[in-house]
Amino acid sequence: MASSQDIDNKIAEFPASENKANTESNYTTFVSERAAFEEYELRQADIRRTLVIITTYFSVFTAIFLILAWVSFGNPEIYRIDSETLSLLNSGFNAILLLTMPFLLGVLGAVARLLLSGVRVMAELPLAVGSGLMATFSWVGIKSGVFMAVVAPHMAKQGVADQAAFAKTPSDFYTLVLVAVFVGMFSTNLYLFISQRVEQLSSRKAEHRER
Repeated sequence: MASSQDIDNKIAEFPASENKANTESNYTTFVSERAAFEEYELRQADIRRTLVIITTYFSVFTAIFLILAWVSFGNPEIYRIDSETLSLLNSGFNAILLLTMPFLLGVLGAVARLLLSGVRVMAELPLAVGSGLMATFSWVGIKSGVFMAVVAPHMAKQGVADQAAFAKTPSDFYTLVLVAVFVGMFSTNLYLFISQRVEQLSSRKAEHRER
């Protein structure tokens, strides 16, 4: 059996161990509370910074609006649109409507080429859009006469003398439609060809390194 002295020693050690456990628990609580307080301070700093930015932008916008309003009331004629500007806006709007057709035709040709290649159309949608833009640029080149000016010497050898009559008859209109479709298909085909060649060269280079 344990002596009375051992029992007294154990009784004396018990409050010390309990005090140590309480101290560690208090320290852990203090650290967690301090971390929570620092996180709260960071959130408050972010909120204050956001409020300052919003207030600054709002003040700048309000100042610009007040300046424009003051200038507008003092000089109402500054908003008068000249006839030349209206003509340009009209031409630009009509050009946008006109160029929608070759864009869609170019996209159609690109989609047809992708379907023939077995490539997922949605995965190569930017390529189809780019091909449509190339078809639009080709249409602009033909309509503006730049393309005709470049190929005029070669067309003169074939007996084509009146380039101004191009794209004014129904048959020539369908020729332009085919040009837009073919340009879209050619652009997509060129990209696919270059991409395949790059992949082949990369794979060959990787195999050569492994050897």
